[in-house]
Amino acid sequence: MWSVKDLRFDLDSYRGRYTLFSVLVGMALVTFAYLGWNLVNSTSQKQIDNITARTVAAGVLVDAQMQLNRLENGLHRILNEPLKINLAQTEKSLHNLDQVLLDLVDSLQALPSDEGALAEGLLEENHVLEREVRNLIDVRRDVESWFPAMNLMLEEMYPHNKGILSELQLLRQEVDLGFPLDQQVDAINEIATLQRLWMGITGELRLMVANQFGLFASNQDIEPQGRNDTINDFGERFIVHVENLESYFDRNEQGFILYQSLLDIKSHYKSWMMNYQQVLQFMDKPTWRMDLHIVRETITPLLDRIRQRFSHIDLTLDTQSADGITQLTTTAKQLSLSILGMAMLGLLMLFLAFQFIKRNLLLPIGQTVAALKQEASGGLESNVPPNSGLREIQDLVDAFSDMRNQVHNRQRHLDHVAHHDALTQLPNRVLFHDRLEHALAIALRGDGLIGLMFLDLDRFKQVNDSLGHLAGDELLKQIAERLISLVRSSDTVARLSGDEFAILIEGISSREDMVPLAEKILHAVAQPVVVAGQELRISTSIGIAMAPFDDVSADYLIRDADTAMYEAKRHGRAAYRFFYDEMTQRVTKGLKQEHKVRQAVEAGQFRYHFQPILESVSGRLLCYEALLRWHHPQRGILTPEHFLSVLDDTGLITTLFEPLLEEAILFQAEQDEVGDKVTISINLSARLLNDPVFCRNLLENLVAGKIAPRSLILEITEDTLTQELAEADQFLQQAKLLGVRIALDDFGTGQASLSHLRQFPFDLLKIDREFIHGVVADSNDASLVRAMIQLAHAFNIAVIAEGVENESQLSFLQQQDCDYIQGYLLGTPRHRLQPPESLQAALLFET
Repeated sequence: MWSVKDLRFDLDSYRGRYTLFSVLVGMALVTFAYLGWNLVNSTSQKQIDNITARTVAAGVLVDAQMQLNRLENGLHRILNEPLKINLAQTEKSLHNLDQVLLDLVDSLQALPSDEGALAEGLLEENHVLEREVRNLIDVRRDVESWFPAMNLMLEEMYPHNKGILSELQLLRQEVDLGFPLDQQVDAINEIATLQRLWMGITGELRLMVANQFGLFASNQDIEPQGRNDTINDFGERFIVHVENLESYFDRNEQGFILYQSLLDIKSHYKSWMMNYQQVLQFMDKPTWRMDLHIVRETITPLLDRIRQRFSHIDLTLDTQSADGITQLTTTAKQLSLSILGMAMLGLLMLFLAFQFIKRNLLLPIGQTVAALKQEASGGLESNVPPNSGLREIQDLVDAFSDMRNQVHNRQRHLDHVAHHDALTQLPNRVLFHDRLEHALAIALRGDGLIGLMFLDLDRFKQVNDSLGHLAGDELLKQIAERLISLVRSSDTVARLSGDEFAILIEGISSREDMVPLAEKILHAVAQPVVVAGQELRISTSIGIAMAPFDDVSADYLIRDADTAMYEAKRHGRAAYRFFYDEMTQRVTKGLKQEHKVRQAVEAGQFRYHFQPILESVSGRLLCYEALLRWHHPQRGILTPEHFLSVLDDTGLITTLFEPLLEEAILFQAEQDEVGDKVTISINLSARLLNDPVFCRNLLENLVAGKIAPRSLILEITEDTLTQELAEADQFLQQAKLLGVRIALDDFGTGQASLSHLRQFPFDLLKIDREFIHGVVADSNDASLVRAMIQLAHAFNIAVIAEGVENESQLSFLQQQDCDYIQGYLLGTPRHRLQPPESLQAALLFET
């Protein structure tokens, strides 16, 4: 046995409620079936006598009502479609109605009650109806009789309307031909306004007439007044603009034709408005449309009276039938009520069952499905289905809620990952591009400017290669934090890729607003960074582009800032540059040059040429300097100023150095075969000197004996020291320990300080050819060279003079105790496969 508690507990599920509902419905159906069976068996059936005549009369009456309805439908078609009047169909309807009324009179005369006078009255009213219908058809065929105001509209108002439009067109032509271009705009605008207002007036009149013709419009009394107010308002505005046009012509002293056109327009307008008032008077009369007047005043009352007679006859027939079958009707009614009650109860039960299922099952499921579809389509907020009180539905709702929360969490995470850099948590290129496009759209709608900074960290690759990717990642995170601390909350700092950052600055008024921020960024990035217990110093190059000055496209603006950044790197890094158009041309030219250089590297067109360096007194050979040359197929042999910067910037110098080193080693081996032990001097660029992989490979070759350390001299320039001091010092110290000699090239032309001579382990110092060229003719150059030699000797560093081209220069250098000399006087740079030069240079040193 179930207790009340068990029943209540079970009713919170769909199964329990369905069971209870089924039991209640079954009990109700059994009860009503028993009551109906008892009523049928307790009531006797009685025969129905003498109803044949009434049945016939009732049938004829129904036929008469049908014919009357057909006639009325035909009249409605005549009212609504006057051009489609079917006279034959109307005549047939009238004839059929007359015939069926005659039959009705005959059937009524056969009844015991006296209904003959009523039938005769139907025939008389039918004759009047026939006459009025024919009158209605005649009116519908005559437009003037049908709509009296039509003649006034066609004969009077239409010519005035046409006249106004023609005059306005004439005015427009006169303005186009007779007015200067700077005066046409105002006149044309006024004429266009007059045309628009006049078209509005005539359009409103057409709508008024069309609405008035509606037979069943519920607002016929209100609508014309509203249209009339609109026409009057347009008319007042029309006159105002005509007067404005007159004033405009007066100010511009125009001719008689324009004034006459305006007078004609006023005249037409006044006449048209007078005719319009007459039309309104016509339309206010009951006879404004005669067909409706005939129908309302004559035909409709006749139809109503005929229907009243039909109703009276029908009522009489019903009364007579009721008197004869009262008992049978009572029994049938009781039985019908019982069946109807059972049916209504069944319908009620079905309705309640449907409502129950809909409320507790279908609606929650539908809401759940809708929420799932909304969730699948990417809706931000999907409605959670309400609690229906059923365990099954609540379990479904709970499962949906859990799923939606997990999906939203994953979606938010994926969205963040897709639009932010995983390392620094800064916006990535995609999100930055979206924000830049949004900022550009806002700026283009107003007068604001947008500043875009493109940052690239200098020498980041060396840090990454030497200390590892973990150290590089930590460096990037610290740099990102510094950048965020320098900008406003409304600005955007993004990491585009690798060591490239971008900053979007909004709400600025000029280029100068970007300068303080750029300087603060340069200063902040240049501060020491401690990574893995090691203090690092790094710099950044910044390119700045402004919108809308430089570009209004997000992609092009980023490109411009990137171009400006490379311009900053080209001028020595750790600087900022604003974009200007010439940079694009230089970049295009640089890309073409880079392409040619890459092809030359792949084709093996870069080779070493070797030039001797001799002792200044004895003429003995110190070494050969390996000078890089480009064997260009069209331009011949090119010197480094044509390609070295491209090799450095693209990193191709690293790829190229290994085969060049092999060529230098091969040259040494060939000289050894002829009995000469030679030393090779090789130039190292800043890119090579600070490439950890290159430095490590070179040291490994020295240790392995692939090249003898004492037969190798490494030359570096002064500018290399100022850019890469710490890394250069470490590598040079290691090479020095292995026995390699170090030479400072182009001394006097760079930015090295005297402290570098003390700090770095230089063995040789090379004085640039610019100073050697004028030592004979220019006393200043002679003094400088003399001082350089003395300074080097003070640090116990041997001196090499470059660019010695004549004996006077040689004699001067010998007098100043210069240690070694190099130049065309002693030998030109030659490829190892070229034949050796003659020994004429040896004669210079004979005593």
